[in-house]
Amino acid sequence: MAVAGEENKRVYRRYIELLNAQDFGALDEVVNPEKYREICVGFTRGWVDLPEAVTSLEKVVAGIPDLHARIDDVAADGDRVYARLTVTGTNSGRFFGAPPTGRSYEASMFDYARIEDGRIVERIQQSDTLSQLTQMYGGAAKKAAVAGAGLLGAAALLALGRRRRGRPGLLRGLAAF
Repeated sequence: MAVAGEENKRVYRRYIELLNAQDFGALDEVVNPEKYREICVGFTRGWVDLPEAVTSLEKVVAGIPDLHARIDDVAADGDRVYARLTVTGTNSGRFFGAPPTGRSYEASMFDYARIEDGRIVERIQQSDTLSQLTQMYGGAAKKAAVAGAGLLGAAALLALGRRRRGRPGLLRGLAAF
């Protein structure tokens, strides 16, 4: 069992390497596209398949081109891998339709992956999106999220506030999401 756990951690580490390189076309190396499903709390609307997951990732890296996930801890138990990561980036591109702020952020992330036959078939990711949005957009993001709006709702409320001040907001980008 220890050998399988080490191999599963290797597969997971390779997955993160491909994400950091933004080499989404090579994900088939470590992901089973026929079985894959994921939920990235705050970024996907429920479970999505691999093409939908890649679309979501492309939207994120459009706004945060230097997005990087650092694995801080990783553990394996049978066919499951659990990881704690630190995610960093700079909002230097349009993020879900909003103009760049130039602000950097650092946030924690927890990840779970299930692996079958050496390839990831399921993934659940939870990032500290409140911290991410607050660092990129300031206190308005925190107020919106505390009011119960959630990530996309917070982004919409931020968009409305920015539009009132004569600046383009996130609302147009959210319509495409």
